[in-house]
Amino acid sequence: MNRIQKAFLAAIVALAPMFTVASGTAGAYEAGDCTWTQATLPLPAGHSQAYVSTAANGGWFAGSSSFGGTIRWHDGVAEDLGRAFGRKTEPTDINSTGTVVGMTYANSREADAVVYRNGRFTALPIPPGHRTARALAVNDAGDVVGTALGLGDTFDLTIWPAASPGTVLTINPDPSVYGYVSPVEIDEQGRILIRASASETDFFVRYPDGTMTKLALGTEYVTAFRNGRIAGETYENEQFVTTEWDLTGTVVRRLDTWAAEPAIDSGTRTTGTYRTADNGYALGVWESGVLTHTLVTSGDSGGFGRPVITDDGVIASIGPKLMTFHHSCPA
Repeated sequence: MNRIQKAFLAAIVALAPMFTVASGTAGAYEAGDCTWTQATLPLPAGHSQAYVSTAANGGWFAGSSSFGGTIRWHDGVAEDLGRAFGRKTEPTDINSTGTVVGMTYANSREADAVVYRNGRFTALPIPPGHRTARALAVNDAGDVVGTALGLGDTFDLTIWPAASPGTVLTINPDPSVYGYVSPVEIDEQGRILIRASASETDFFVRYPDGTMTKLALGTEYVTAFRNGRIAGETYENEQFVTTEWDLTGTVVRRLDTWAAEPAIDSGTRTTGTYRTADNGYALGVWESGVLTHTLVTSGDSGGFGRPVITDDGVIASIGPKLMTFHHSCPA
């Protein structure tokens, strides 16, 4: 969970009574009969609070418990996975087989990159010359990507390939330039969108054959990557704009309304938060750049967390409200 997500979570606790579920649609969506239905994920037995942080196709969700453990949901049923090795465990991603990845903490510091599959947590190997690691994303093939902290206090992109269990790779496009290299996401084709930071932030696409292409996106605010789609925010003409690029860094479209921290599916759908006409905040859905649905509104900033979206029509709002939205159309 990144810095902004954690800030959103803190805001949600204070603003939860201000949520309003929106009933209509916005924009010119021809499939107007399609709807988004709200549902709430249940708490596991013995828990008074939980936080959803990620979702995947097939009805999968994962998040954190108030006891510092991991909770996984499937088809509306909650399962307490507990704490990996007795340590506080933070899940960061889940795939369509229910594999969960994340990290543990020891003495309030990141310790191990972990994966939950086949009914148990396993620590992923730390690369040679590094002290700790964290797993940040997993695709349906089981490829895991994250970062590892080097002995010189630099972070390198780290890959644990599913095809080679026990193998760990580290990537830095230029170690003499970049001190912090991390994945934005890995897609189902095995491509990784890389964020490499120094005095400025650059982005690269790494392909499964190991080749890399540097992209000129003109922003450091990139939050989503799936099926070759890249989404983020740019500052143009004295205002923020939500922008989508392709694998070459070419602009594909700009949303008709600015959506903060957009999330995308593999097709043409985008979700994010936007400002309403009455100066409130809303969670919206865009099809091919056009706002089509408003899912929920709040009267104040930070009223809900960044959304996550799946390819089979599910959106969840990160945070303790455990709100999910499910898309359906008439037969």
